[in-house]
Amino acid sequence: MNAPSMTAIPSTSAVRSGIADMGARDFALLAQEAYDAKPDIGDPDSASRAIVRHTAAGLVVAFRGSDNADSWETDFDIETVDVPGAGKFHAGFWRAWRAIATDVLAAINGQPVTLVGHSLGAALCIAAALDMTISGNPPAVVYGFEPPRVSPDMSARVALRHVDVRLYRNGLDIVPTIPLDWRHAATLIPIGKPALPIVNVIDHEIGRVIASLLVAEA
Repeated sequence: MNAPSMTAIPSTSAVRSGIADMGARDFALLAQEAYDAKPDIGDPDSASRAIVRHTAAGLVVAFRGSDNADSWETDFDIETVDVPGAGKFHAGFWRAWRAIATDVLAAINGQPVTLVGHSLGAALCIAAALDMTISGNPPAVVYGFEPPRVSPDMSARVALRHVDVRLYRNGLDIVPTIPLDWRHAATLIPIGKPALPIVNVIDHEIGRVIASLLVAEA
């Protein structure tokens, strides 16, 4: 893990001031960078990968989305696990988070942090937020772009009800609608115009998400 160290821990108010200076598009760009950069945490060939960045908003951990066989297998592992304090959660996403939890939490080291991710990465940042919240050290903000649903009931949303969770759906992206009949950890924020008049995977692309956020924030 090659994340740079911080010599000072910013206050929560300072972090939120920095977040105000960074829009959702800035965080989506970090989610995109998580695909392109060498992971600071996790095996590049696994589903459990993250980068650590220091920004105007303070510390950010961005999780990579699906781009290899292990991550696709994780997506389709739709059994559930019982998470104490948070109810039932998607088994694949929870196991992928727990595989790097120790290293991610060590990098955070109790500091205010913004968690970011796209697709599978969004599910992982939600899992991380749950784990941190249950242990009494919730993240400052969660930015999830095009997240799949994470729980068959409302338990994750209830556990994160006091956390600032911002989940975005671009156009008519199909990914936020699956697994069918499951629930999100927060209400989705709609952005962008659909590429097609029906649910589709085109709207899922992180580049399209970033373009839609540029328009939304103009």
